Amino acid sequence: MSRRPSIALQLALGLSAGMALLWVGAASISAAVMQRELNEAYDDSLRESALRLLPLAVHDLRERDHGIERLIVGAEQEDGDGDDDDHPRSGVAHDASFTYLVRDGDGALVLRDEHAPDDIAVSSPAGFGEMNGQRTFTLSDPRSGYSIVIIELSDRRITAFRDSIAALGLPLLALIPLIAGGVWLAMRLALRPLQALRRDIAQRDSRNLEPLRSDRHPVELAPIAEAVGALLERLKAALDAERAFAARSAHELRTPLAGALAQTQQLAEELANKPGIERVREIEAALKRLSQLSEKLLQLARIEAGFARTDDEIDQMPVLNMVIRDINAGTAWRDRVQFDPGAATRLPASIDPDALAIVVRNLIENGLKHGSPSAPVRVFVVPSGALHIQNEGPPLDAAELAQLGQPFVRGGTTADGSGLGLSIARGIIEQAGGRLTLHSPIDGKDDGFDAVVDLPRRVTQ
Repeated sequence: MSRRPSIALQLALGLSAGMALLWVGAASISAAVMQRELNEAYDDSLRESALRLLPLAVHDLRERDHGIERLIVGAEQEDGDGDDDDHPRSGVAHDASFTYLVRDGDGALVLRDEHAPDDIAVSSPAGFGEMNGQRTFTLSDPRSGYSIVIIELSDRRITAFRDSIAALGLPLLALIPLIAGGVWLAMRLALRPLQALRRDIAQRDSRNLEPLRSDRHPVELAPIAEAVGALLERLKAALDAERAFAARSAHELRTPLAGALAQTQQLAEELANKPGIERVREIEAALKRLSQLSEKLLQLARIEAGFARTDDEIDQMPVLNMVIRDINAGTAWRDRVQFDPGAATRLPASIDPDALAIVVRNLIENGLKHGSPSAPVRVFVVPSGALHIQNEGPPLDAAELAQLGQPFVRGGTTADGSGLGLSIARGIIEQAGGRLTLHSPIDGKDDGFDAVVDLPRRVTQ
C-alpha cells in the first residue's frame, strides 16, 4: 500500500524550496552588486596610489643623474661606476599589494619596482586596463612627460569577493533545515483545527449523530463543518425514521403474532392426533420463530437508539440473579443454568440494567440452544469482574469463531435461531464501553464455548 501524500509535508517542502530560490536570487543580485562595489573600491585604491606615487617617482628621478642611459631598477641593481646609484635603494615606499613602473616621455622604462614584471608592454593606454590577467592603472604627468603604471599583485579583490559569496551562501545552507523545520512546525500548528475537525467527525457514528460545532473552527474550515453537520442532520433524520419504523413494526407484530400463536396452539389441542396435526405443529413452530425474530428486531432498534450507555455505575448482581432465575423457572431449559458469583457480592458496571439483562439472556440462550443438550450452562464472575458464560459442545474453528457476532451469521448448527443473539449482545456491550470476547474451546479444555463479558466501568479522574 502506497503512502498517502501529506499536505503539510508538500507545503513545507514547497515553501522551503521557494524561500531557498528567492534567497539564491537575492544573494546573486547582492553578489553582483558587491562585486561591482569591490571593483570600484579597489580601482579607486589603484588610482589613489598612482596619484600619490607619480609625484614621488618624478621627484626621485629628478634628483638623480639623467645623463646615464640606463634602466634605473627599484633598488638593488648596481651599474659599477662607483657613484650613488651603486648603493641599494628601497625605491618609493608603497603597499606590497601592488607594484609599479615609470616611463619617460619617449616610453622608455626609467624606473621599475623589484616586483614589476619584466615582459612589460612598451606603452599602456591611460586609465584602467588588464595585463596578464592583472588589473592596471596608467597615469601620465603632462609637465614632466613621465607616466606610471600601477599593477595589482595581490588576490585580495578575488578573496574579498569569495568571502562575500561565502557570507551570503553559507547561512543559507545552515538555515534551509531550520526554515524547513520552522515551516513544518508552523504547518502542523496551523493544521491542528483540521485534526480537531477530523476527530470530531470520527466520533460520529450511527449512535452519535450530533451536529458539529462550527463556531470553534477557522473561517476556512467552518463551511466544511457546517456542510458535514447538515449531512449528519439529514442522516440522523433518516436513521431515526428507519429505527422508529423498525421498532413500531416489531412492537406491532408482537400482539398479532401472540394471538396467532395462541390460536394455533388451541387448534393443535383440539385436533390432537387427528389428520392435519403435523401441519398445525409446523405453523406453530414458524410463528414461534417469527415471534422470536420480532423480539430480536425490537432489541436491535433499541440498540440503535443508544439505550445501553449510562454515566452511573449500577450493581448488576440483582440483574444476573433475576435473568438466571427466570430462565431456570419459566422456560423449557429448567434448572440448566448454574450461577457462581464467586467471592463477588456486588457487580458494579456502567451499563443500563435492562441492556445487561438482554445481553445475559441472549448469551445464555445461545449456550442452551447450541451447546450439549444434557450439560448445564455455567455463569460465573472472576475476581477481575469479568462475566463468563460457558457451555459444553464441539469446538469451533478459528474462521467460524471469527464470523460469530455478525448479524444473521450462524455457526454450523441445526438448532433454531435467527443469528442475531450474539450480534445484539456484542452491540450492547460495545455501545456501553465494554467488550465481548468469544473463545472456543474453553481455556484448559478440548471443547466448549466461552463468552467473556468485560463490563464497562466508570472512569475516575
